[in-house]
Amino acid sequence: MFPNIAKTARARLAIAAVAASLFVPHQLAAQTQAQAALPNPTTTVVAAIGEETIYLAEILQMAQRLPEQYKKLPLPAVYPSLLQRAIDARLIASAGRAAGYAENTQVKKRLRDAESQIISEIFLTEAVGNRITDEALRQSYEEHKASFSGGDQVKARHILLETEEVAREVIAEMVKGGDFGALATKHSTGPSAASGGDLGWFAEGQMVPEFSAVAFALAPGEFTTEPVKTQFGWHVILVDDRKTGEAPPFEQARQQLASDMSQTILREMLEALRKETKVEQFNFDGGPMPQAPKPKP
Repeated sequence: MFPNIAKTARARLAIAAVAASLFVPHQLAAQTQAQAALPNPTTTVVAAIGEETIYLAEILQMAQRLPEQYKKLPLPAVYPSLLQRAIDARLIASAGRAAGYAENTQVKKRLRDAESQIISEIFLTEAVGNRITDEALRQSYEEHKASFSGGDQVKARHILLETEEVAREVIAEMVKGGDFGALATKHSTGPSAASGGDLGWFAEGQMVPEFSAVAFALAPGEFTTEPVKTQFGWHVILVDDRKTGEAPPFEQARQQLASDMSQTILREMLEALRKETKVEQFNFDGGPMPQAPKPKP
């Protein structure tokens, strides 16, 4: 009811993976009217330019790089133009080779850059992926299950009032043995009045700080003896119960576990590589890199 909308986003390191095999995009395949399933894209020849061959897989890759509005079109609608683009690209590349551009300095540099990127991606995909086994994920799940629980939760009720004076009067009624639910129905100005002020279960951070701090300081069965002021008014709070949040099932936590494990493996790998290799860094003008000030003892 009183959510704390300030959320912090966790920055995660994503490892780029190169597609090791070509596949038929599901959306295009589902919309293809010519046949229920496309032929094998890696063996189906769609064009021959001199001694070079273009396979269906290349066309499907091109289709996946189209803007979103064109990805929704059935394959037969985009196939002719994609095929012509693929043929044109091969013709231009052949002309460039014939003109000796295979030995061009810029071409060689960009090829080296592309090779380094591809090697890095495939190496990381396999080096990291080989260590993220089902057994390793389950072990990590058991070791860190508590951190997935979401912390403590309380089940509470409250009475929202417009003034501190009225809130103190309600607290006085509670001290005399008054029924909290009946008092909430009678006096509360909040939408939960109809249900006796019931807010259900909530975790820290789901309520505004002033409300949350008091609610989580109460034991089950206790109510506030001082009114609690928030931006919504004055509250009288009663805690019915509290519990530790349950961890999600392993399958629900698998993706998060794999992401965290990938970051850990990559960080350890880079730390080891930096220790093994001499790395020199320079400023953007080629001069010495400014040294960060050492922390004072």
